Amino acid sequence: MQLNQRIPWKDSNLSLIGSDLDHKIKEAAADDETQWEGIGVEPGLQVWRIEDFKIVPWDKPGKFYTGDSYIVLNTYQRNNKLLHDVHIWIGSESSQDEYGTAAYKMVECDEVLGGGAVQHRETQGHESSLFQSYFDDKLEYWTGGSASGFHHVEATDEQPILYRVKGTQKGLRMTQLPLKKGSLNHGDSFILYASTSSVWIWHGKSANPDEKAKAGTLGEKMCTHGTAVVLDDGDDDDATNFWKYLGSGEISEADDKDHTVESFVPVLYRLHQGGEPEQVSKAAAQVKIRFGKADPPIDKNLLVEDEMLLLDAGWELFLWMGKDVQRTEKLQAIAQAEDFSKKDARTMNLPLTLVKSGWESSDFMCHFG
Repeated sequence: MQLNQRIPWKDSNLSLIGSDLDHKIKEAAADDETQWEGIGVEPGLQVWRIEDFKIVPWDKPGKFYTGDSYIVLNTYQRNNKLLHDVHIWIGSESSQDEYGTAAYKMVECDEVLGGGAVQHRETQGHESSLFQSYFDDKLEYWTGGSASGFHHVEATDEQPILYRVKGTQKGLRMTQLPLKKGSLNHGDSFILYASTSSVWIWHGKSANPDEKAKAGTLGEKMCTHGTAVVLDDGDDDDATNFWKYLGSGEISEADDKDHTVESFVPVLYRLHQGGEPEQVSKAAAQVKIRFGKADPPIDKNLLVEDEMLLLDAGWELFLWMGKDVQRTEKLQAIAQAEDFSKKDARTMNLPLTLVKSGWESSDFMCHFG
């Protein structure tokens, strides 16, 4: 499998140990892998992009190409001790090779840090609140990626850039979209940026207040030599240049994917190498999204040290590793968790956190008792 085949990460199974991808990653690292030297020794954020099975430093935190995969390491201090969260971020058009390399390198990064890092998988548009907090709750997605040789092009009066602003104040995302009227929808806010003196802010009729406020703030920041033009859905007057850039076409209906899961009954599965996940336990009542805890809870005695367990909490997946699980099993467990997530549209893009015995977070343990 070659990178230029661009097999989407969602369309193939993640295979690591002993695979062709495994050999390519090791071969690339054997040539020159120095990026892990000195990592995690002081608080701060470090970001790398996956390029040709290797990790390359990325100097634009919070700005990601949709065709790439990245590794983000956050080091912080608590009680005079350095702690680490390592995330892989997967663009919607990232390839299977890039995703697989990122997953492999995440485990490698954890090992370099002594095995105490918390590992997370993030997918474009569905990032966890923790990941978003690193970038002031604003992420920017650029079209293209390293494999295509695409480089971000600055906007011009001849070729402006259209961005969609979507989400809430707790997690807003600015996505570059094709320059056409059909990219607009009635449910979000948009920014058309041509230059520091030519910026338009367009609000769909169903855009939420957070989207409108953030689009207004971002648009005004872009328009450093003048004032951004604000347009509401249905305003065609005095917006000749705006519609001229976008051309003909139809505005799409509101995107209703902002709130997909309001409550869910947490379910615990046991993972078996080479087999299907086995349901072990299910909470007795639904848990509201990001609120409260399972009552009655799942029995914490089900967390056995030589097993790998997967908790589907509805809006996040947790992969729990017992102390006696080996490294090779960890890599395959990530693949199994990924396979599990692909079986349902709800779980496809959920944040996935790898939880280690003895290092459980409150978000995970609130479901147990």
